[in-house]
Amino acid sequence: MARDLRATGHEQAWSWPLADWDRMWKPSRWLKRPPRPHKAHLFHLVAILVLASYANIVANKLLDDAWHIPFNLGVLAAALLIARRAGTTWTSMGLRKDQGRRSIEVGTVVIAVIAAAVALGVALPATRALFNDDRIVSNSVGWVLFQAVVRVPLATALYEEVLFRGIVFGMLIRRYSPLVAALISSTLFGLWHTLPTMDTLHMNPAGTVFTEMIGLGGAIAGAIAGTFVAGLGFLWIRLYANSTFAAVLAHIGTNSVAMLGSLVVVHLLS
Repeated sequence: MARDLRATGHEQAWSWPLADWDRMWKPSRWLKRPPRPHKAHLFHLVAILVLASYANIVANKLLDDAWHIPFNLGVLAAALLIARRAGTTWTSMGLRKDQGRRSIEVGTVVIAVIAAAVALGVALPATRALFNDDRIVSNSVGWVLFQAVVRVPLATALYEEVLFRGIVFGMLIRRYSPLVAALISSTLFGLWHTLPTMDTLHMNPAGTVFTEMIGLGGAIAGAIAGTFVAGLGFLWIRLYANSTFAAVLAHIGTNSVAMLGSLVVVHLLS
């Protein structure tokens, strides 16, 4: 293990040569098993998942919003320490410093596409009502801007992407093919959103529509399935850029840009 840790980000990424990481986004690579598979540290991975699940309950049920940023970042730091203790490299977690420029380029393109889609949704009367989020209606412009610019990027996007696309996927990819690791990590990501979905479904216009159509259980299952698909999308972006930070930017675009779109609809167009 010590030799692998010393080689972090330079010679190999635990089970995969560095060259493979640059091509892992291609479908031809998704079923390939690691050329040097190592036994996954199941205890460490379970410890991270238990910690994250407990933190998820605390954050959604007990913790005031003001504490979400330090709490989530503290949990993420603990998860990183456990992953590193298990021998997970920065490369396998998509956290190499030399990929910073590419992650910004890819993430910026994704944000631009999302912003264009949100702008179109806001401009069209048929879809504008979907942006009447109760959280935006009942809070001030300053609160919304803080959520979109500070809390969501740090306590949601950075936290969840490094946790699931970085740490969990990075530990699973030691032993399994990219497809298997992607399916497991994205399933966990979908289930992770059960509590947040239950707490916010009634505040979201789209969630209200789905709840009326198929019931609460069906709406929650649909939200989990949607989050699972989103997780696969974020992971592909992470692999394409060979950097988890690209997925962080894409996640920020998905959440924050939609929130800003709601801000425009609620406070400027209503």
